[in-house]
Amino acid sequence: MVRPISLRIRHAAILRNAHAALGAGRQEELRRAHYARVNQRAREIIARRQEEDRLARCARLSAHKAAFFAADAFEKISASANNDIDRQKWREARALVEAELRKIVEKASRR
Repeated sequence: MVRPISLRIRHAAILRNAHAALGAGRQEELRRAHYARVNQRAREIIARRQEEDRLARCARLSAHKAAFFAADAFEKISASANNDIDRQKWREARALVEAELRKIVEKASRR
């Protein structure tokens, strides 16, 4: 079996060749540019994570508010129901809605 020859040059080899070709004077400039790119990428990653955390907190808060308002609405609807069958149906619907909202809160809290 014949193995294929990889013609790809590794990233480190490319940098090493670029440093050698530029000479001593431009190496410092190349190094500073590289560190500036790395720092910029790190800042972007941090900003993206902070935005994701903010959105998760907003989702958790919205789910808590929705649970509160849903519980209040279901309580008023149950109080206005005429018979036990209607009240039971509203209680079941309330349990379903509150369970889904709890799932949202739990997912947002895991982050």
